[in-house]
Amino acid sequence: MSTLPELRPTWADIDLDAFARNIDAIVANLPERSRLVAVLKANAYGHGAAELARRCSPEKVAMIATSLLEESVELRRAGITLPLLVLGPVRASQLPLAFEHELTLGIPGPEELAIVAEAARDRDVHVHLKLDSGMGRMGSIEEELPGVVEVLRGAPRLHVDAIYTHLANAGDVDDPFSDEQIARFRTLVETLREAGIDAPLHHVANSAATMRGLVAPGELVRVGIALYGAEPLDRDSPRLEPVMRWRTEIARLKELPAGHAIGYGTTFHTTRVSRIATLPVGYADGYNRLLSNRGEVLVRGRRAPIVGRVSMDLVTVDVTYIEGAAVGDEVVLLGRQGDEEITAEELAAKLDTISYEVFCNVGARVPRVYRDGGVARIRSRFDA
Repeated sequence: MSTLPELRPTWADIDLDAFARNIDAIVANLPERSRLVAVLKANAYGHGAAELARRCSPEKVAMIATSLLEESVELRRAGITLPLLVLGPVRASQLPLAFEHELTLGIPGPEELAIVAEAARDRDVHVHLKLDSGMGRMGSIEEELPGVVEVLRGAPRLHVDAIYTHLANAGDVDDPFSDEQIARFRTLVETLREAGIDAPLHHVANSAATMRGLVAPGELVRVGIALYGAEPLDRDSPRLEPVMRWRTEIARLKELPAGHAIGYGTTFHTTRVSRIATLPVGYADGYNRLLSNRGEVLVRGRRAPIVGRVSMDLVTVDVTYIEGAAVGDEVVLLGRQGDEEITAEELAAKLDTISYEVFCNVGARVPRVYRDGGVARIRSRFDA
């Protein structure tokens, strides 16, 4: 395991206690008999899936969901024993690995169901059957249900543990499409039930739908972004706490005269004598180049503007008006410092994207420092 003195002073703090409190807050507001599926795909949205999975207690979390089969295998190999659901498509050649690690497979359509059913002739296999209620990606539409029924009738060792769907626009509280999707899902489920196909569990709600209360008693909820403290709706959720805080340090300070160019393309020129701080972080770490001459960072509890282009490994900021700014000072790229805070939502708005992408783009060469009850564990590429 690495130690910080060995590494470049750029890292992401991951607050495991905040993650656990977010789980508690979400579970406390679920309807009766409903349970949480923790979505830890994409390395837990850049936070570190194995470390966060260890904080998912079976009393609070029914199962963990990933997108890729290899993500679930990685969790198994890390010692995670909770049920694991693979939401993304799985090739026939991957099925032996899925069976070896006792993974539950999300089934996006009748063709994939037939492939799994053929492999399940001599073993029990557990699946969640996905229905397309209007998103148009994965899942069976109404016209495909007869094919689904035909496969299941001929596969007695294929166990449908749950039926589910995914909402396309649950974050927009004014759009009725989520209600329409839920109604369509209920109709599709009833069609299957009339054909003799049912499941003990259903799940529809993602983070936004869960926060809106679009959850029927007894349903599972698939929560991703809210676990990490980001707001899935256009309103505050004070009970959620940010889990990631991305930090660096001032590596160099220099005073430049008025009229001096800064950075590639000379897109910025000083208009006065300026103190410019260079930070050891760049777009190779996931700090987006579109923040050039637009973004801000926190230094000594104050905002400092990015000047010049974000380069691959370095960022330059103007600290002229930040009294006492010095080499070695902490600089916050994402998170709180003093009374100021830069949120993932703020960065996303400047980038015309969503907080999910902000988190996922924090690169592999940025060490994660996991803080658990005051104890810090560091995971970096040094440890590979």
